[in-house]
Amino acid sequence: MNISKACNNYIVHSIMLFAVLTCCGFLAMKLWPFDLTAAIIVSGCYILIIDVASAYVFRWLATKHADMLPTFITGVSGFRFFTALIVMAVWFVMSDRTSMGQFIVVFGIFYLSSLIHHSIFFSRISNRL
Repeated sequence: MNISKACNNYIVHSIMLFAVLTCCGFLAMKLWPFDLTAAIIVSGCYILIIDVASAYVFRWLATKHADMLPTFITGVSGFRFFTALIVMAVWFVMSDRTSMGQFIVVFGIFYLSSLIHHSIFFSRISNRL
């Protein structure tokens, strides 16, 4: 199996997931009177940065230290959760109460979608190695 191609596929899938979720978010703004622009941008940037970084780390680990791949998947999930808490804490400090509720809903959708994508993709890749 070509690890580099698999990681590139993961990045492409992450970008497509970002595009779909962003379109759904802007469609929701058209249907309901909420201003979710900042929440969508922050959430989208978060999942893109985390997903691209995890793809590059996975590529490096799979080529150099293949025995550490199960630890990698668990570690990335923990790191993703920790950074999500940091992002939400920063947003909490910088926003008001209504904005925080909307942000948690948008960020939660982006986060869970990205987490499901990550889990399915890397479990399939790890089973093939």
